[in-house]
Amino acid sequence: MSESSDPPVVDVVIPVHSQTRPLGRAVGSAIAATRGMRPADCGIMVVAHHISARQVESMLSEEQLARVTIVECSDPGTTPAGPRNTALERTTATFISFLDSDDTLDPGAVDRWVSIARTRGSDWVLPFQHHSDGRADMTPITRPWRSSDLSAVADRLFYRSSAFGLIRVATARAAGARFDTDVITAEEQAFILRLHAHAQRIDYARGIPGLLVHADATDRVSRAPIPVGDQALPALRLSETEWFAQVPPALQAGFYLKFIRVNIFPFIELHVKTGSWDRAQAQAAYDSIQSLLRVAPLSKNQLSRADSRVIELLSHPDTEPDRLVQALAARRRFASPAALATPQLSWLLARNAPLRISVAGVVQILRHKWGGRRGSTAG
Repeated sequence: MSESSDPPVVDVVIPVHSQTRPLGRAVGSAIAATRGMRPADCGIMVVAHHISARQVESMLSEEQLARVTIVECSDPGTTPAGPRNTALERTTATFISFLDSDDTLDPGAVDRWVSIARTRGSDWVLPFQHHSDGRADMTPITRPWRSSDLSAVADRLFYRSSAFGLIRVATARAAGARFDTDVITAEEQAFILRLHAHAQRIDYARGIPGLLVHADATDRVSRAPIPVGDQALPALRLSETEWFAQVPPALQAGFYLKFIRVNIFPFIELHVKTGSWDRAQAQAAYDSIQSLLRVAPLSKNQLSRADSRVIELLSHPDTEPDRLVQALAARRRFASPAALATPQLSWLLARNAPLRISVAGVVQILRHKWGGRRGSTAG
């Protein structure tokens, strides 16, 4: 790597915890994603977690080793939270970009994000996320045709619950943004909520090049059927902080709605279908949801009638699993009245009520289809 007295523009950070991970693929993609920058302007930091630097070296080619810095992290946790916090503490770059060791960046992706951030003064450039099976993520569910200068509340950014893309390091540090090392899943929630509350400018880089999520990992923590109470813990821990109490109620409500819909309900269904559901799980799920709704009471009004039916069934821990499965399926029939209507019709057109989210989601899909997959430095 050529020497320079200036700090790097960006550090791409790749935590790795196992020699079975395709680290070489991830590092190779990071090199290709920054092909428009000098090596001195782009660092690639591999954070070794539960494995040694020597083991990491054995996973990379000589060419890749010449480009990376290997940092060992002693955090005992099982998530990338510790490694990511270590990288945030160590980096001297203007921007940081996180990448999981089993995913890849499209060629030129980081070049594009840096161009957007420099042009617009972005604190966070959200990436287009697509999958190796051809699917594309339609989150965040923004206002129609909106890509630039996004609002965490108006553009429902909490539905993109990952810390990928390009983040201005000074903004993250000023916000006190940290990944939660005391939870076993959803460790990024505390980090992204801090950014949502403090970032002055968030932009979305629609279309490729972006982040490619691969399906060949067999040990992603987020896919493990952990107890529902543990699944809810990241959001419950946030509710106990003095900082979160100062977050605008609309942001609190939107985040908790998303958490119930996306993080809790699917895990309930996973447990029921895998046979690990029992009375204790039902009670824990109900208590967790009620705790979240008490913290952000505006959330309850924007649930669908079908969502509310699931919660009602959970209030009776002895409810037959088949009835619960049917109720969970009903909330996903997005064209049905029960899945679109709120219990009180006065909340039907609220921003995070199902009807407006569904309409915005359809617009998002149509925009993706009509506009093609190729993005630009304009976003």
